[in-house]
Amino acid sequence: MLRLLPLPIFIGIYLFSWWKCRKNIAASDKQLKPCIDWAYLKSLPLPPKPSFVEFYIVYVSSFLKFPFGIIIQKLPFARKVRCYEREMKLIFDKWNLEKIKKLIN
Repeated sequence: MLRLLPLPIFIGIYLFSWWKCRKNIAASDKQLKPCIDWAYLKSLPLPPKPSFVEFYIVYVSSFLKFPFGIIIQKLPFARKVRCYEREMKLIFDKWNLEKIKKLIN
């Protein structure tokens, strides 16, 4: 009986991390929506968005440093997620820069 006690705790941690990751991605998508629309108008190439599962595995691996986190960070889908985040940050910076230029002029 005592051996099954940690199971609900692990399930609770898993569901909480799933919910937190889902919430972070939704907030990021909401923030990036005007930026993505601007990029479409400017015909800038947008990176393909990784699936939620790929985002989630990379999100969880950031907490599991050794050895699983290090192994997961080397996998191809983790590189895909990092490249997506990096490219979207660059597009977001370009969008902010143009928005600031419009405010100054």
